[in-house]
Amino acid sequence: MTHHAGGVLVGHAHQRLSEGLRHWLQASFDSVYMVGDRASLVEGARKLQPALMVVDLALAAGDLASLAAELHALAPGSRVLLLSDYDEAGADAAALSAGADGVVHLATLAAELSAAVDTVLAGRQYVPLAAARPGGAGSAGV
Repeated sequence: MTHHAGGVLVGHAHQRLSEGLRHWLQASFDSVYMVGDRASLVEGARKLQPALMVVDLALAAGDLASLAAELHALAPGSRVLLLSDYDEAGADAAALSAGADGVVHLATLAAELSAAVDTVLAGRQYVPLAAARPGGAGSAGV
């Protein structure tokens, strides 16, 4: 993964996964901030203005469009990378339509995180590799 100026805000409710993400992202960002709930994520976006927000779909509480719009409004220069348990092209397309800049499936996180971060920070959408294969929808780095 390329080194990126600025910070990253990680919003994820599971501490073990969050710590793994922190370890991985620390090598590529000036700072990594961790939160475990939606209210803290929103407040962090407002105060920190991170280059990237890595967000667990569960924090959207069923309303990803509202959360993505709020995050983009509070931190307009930030990109939102969504972590999802759902491994289906329709869910990925819905997440991108709702305002996420990229989607990474938790099942392929280790293989795709670096490319996803680099892609969304370059201003492009990131679609999971599984969705880019024949039979899937989209492609990585659209």
